[in-house]
Amino acid sequence: MKQNINQHRLPFVESLEQYKEQHMIPFHTPGHKIGVGAPTLLTEWMGPALPYDLGLMYAIDDYHEPECELLEAQQLAAQAFGGDHTWFSINGTSGAIQMMIMSAVKEGDSIIIPREAHCSVHNSLVLSGAKPIYMKGRFHPRWGIPVGVTAEEAIATMDAHPEAKAIVLVHPNYYGIGVDVKRIVEAAHERHMLVLVDEAHGPHLVPSLGMPVPALASGADLVAQSTHKLLGSLTQTSMLHGQGPRIDVDRIQRLQQILMSTSPNYIFLASLDMARHQWVTEGQSLMKDTLNLARTLRKALNEIPGIACPGIEDIDGAFSLDETKIIIDAKGLGLTAQELERELRVRHIEVELMKAYHVLLLITIGDTDTSIQQVLEAVQSISDMYTNTLKGTAQGCRAHVQQHNTGLLDQGNNTSFDAIHSTKNTTKNSIRDSVDDAHVTDDNDVDASTMETLPTPAVKLSPREAFYAKMETIPLVQALGRISGETITYYPPGIPCLGVGEIITEEVLAYMKQKQRDGYVPNGARDRQLQTILVCKDGEI
Repeated sequence: MKQNINQHRLPFVESLEQYKEQHMIPFHTPGHKIGVGAPTLLTEWMGPALPYDLGLMYAIDDYHEPECELLEAQQLAAQAFGGDHTWFSINGTSGAIQMMIMSAVKEGDSIIIPREAHCSVHNSLVLSGAKPIYMKGRFHPRWGIPVGVTAEEAIATMDAHPEAKAIVLVHPNYYGIGVDVKRIVEAAHERHMLVLVDEAHGPHLVPSLGMPVPALASGADLVAQSTHKLLGSLTQTSMLHGQGPRIDVDRIQRLQQILMSTSPNYIFLASLDMARHQWVTEGQSLMKDTLNLARTLRKALNEIPGIACPGIEDIDGAFSLDETKIIIDAKGLGLTAQELERELRVRHIEVELMKAYHVLLLITIGDTDTSIQQVLEAVQSISDMYTNTLKGTAQGCRAHVQQHNTGLLDQGNNTSFDAIHSTKNTTKNSIRDSVDDAHVTDDNDVDASTMETLPTPAVKLSPREAFYAKMETIPLVQALGRISGETITYYPPGIPCLGVGEIITEEVLAYMKQKQRDGYVPNGARDRQLQTILVCKDGEI
C-alpha cells in the first residue's frame, strides 16, 4: 500500500550529517578513519566527502535489515517512483535485475525474456537456474537498432509456454524505444505470470511531457531502474521497485543480503536519497528543460547535410520513444560509427555508444544550452569536411582529413588520430559511393542496411547447467550439433545469434559464416576469428 510521507526530507542524508556532528573517534572500518589516513590525492579529490565514508555500524541504519532512516529513504523512493517497495542497489541495475529475477524463478523454472536482453538478465539465469524462453528480436532495417517486442509476440509466447513463471521486458531500451507494457501486464497477470521490467533507461520518464509511460504505472510487478544513468545519483547506484501482492518481499530482502556487499558505501546510498529528493522537488521542471534541449538538438541535426537523427515517425515498429536519446547517423557522409566517433572525440565530444553508422548521445538533466551547441558545432564541422571531400578525389579526401585533424590535435587534444580511413575506403570514387550495396571487410566496418533473420534459438541446457558443464575447444567446422559454451553476438544487430547452452545448428553456422564473409567480428567468442568455439563436453554434462 502506497504511503503519503514527507518527500522534502532526506532521512538517510540527515542521519549521516548528524553522525558527523557527534565527532566520534573511530576505531572501526574503513582504515582511513574519516579521511585522516587517506592518500593525499584521494583527499584532494574527495576530502569533504571522506567523513561520510563510514563502515557498517549500529549507529547508522543497517543496509541489509533497515529499520529507520534508510528504511524511510527507501519508502520515500517507492512513493516517488510509484511503487509499494523500493530496495537501493549499490551494485548497479545489474544487481537489481539479479534480485528481481531470482525472486521470481528458481532452478528448473521457465522464464520468458527478449533475445536482446542485457547480459545481467542472462547472468541471472546462471545464478537462478531458470531456463529461458526467448521472444524474437526485432530491429530496424535502416537504423540497425532493436525496436522492442510487440504485445502480440509477448502474448503469443505466453500462450505457447503457459509453464513460464514470469516474463521480462526491456522498457525503454538503450535507444529509448518503449513497449506496450500495460497490455502485456494485463495478459501476463491473466495467465498468473509476473512481469519483470528492465527499466535501466527509464527512471526519468514523465508521460505528461510526451515520454513513454513508466512500467510501474502500467502495472508491472518489479522494475529495475538505473538512477545513476539518467538522474543524479552516483555511478553504480540503482533502485529496484516492487508493487502488488504477487512479489515476494521477504525473498527480495534476503537476496539483497546475498548479492550486495556487506560493506555498503554510505555515500552511494546517500546519493540515492539525494537523487530521489531532487527528482520529487525539481523533476518535472528539469525534464521539461531536458526535453526542450533534446528536441532542439534533433531538429538542428536533421538540418545538417549527411546527418540523420530519427524521431518516432522514422522508426517503424516502435511503440513509443524517449526523445532524450539522440541517434546521430552519418551514413549519408559515408562514415561508419567508429569513424564518426573518432571524429567527434577529436572535437572533444564523448558519446554513449557506437554501432553501424551511428552514435548514441544521452541528453540528461546535466545538459545545458552550451553542451548542446558544442555537439552541433562538432557535427556541423564533420559534415562540412565530408560533404566537401565527397566531391573530391580519394587522395585529396585523406590529405584534407589528416591536415584538419592534425590542426585540431595541435589545439590541445592529445587523442591519437591513427589513420581512420584505410586505403580500401578511399579507393572508391567517393569515401563510400554505394554504402547500401557494399560488403565490408574492415574489422571496424559494418553494413547496417542488412535486415537478416537471426537463427532460431535451440535451448538444450539452462545457462546454469551449461556454465558448470565441462568445456572443450573444438574447430568451428566440427561444431554442428554440439552445445555452445559461450554466447556470441554480432553488431549490428547486437542480439545474440548463439547463447550458452544452445545447440549449434546449421542455421547458426550459416549465419556466422555469412557474418565472417562480410567482415564482422564476434563479441563474446574466445576466438575472435571463430576458427574454434567453446562447447560443452559430450557425455560430461
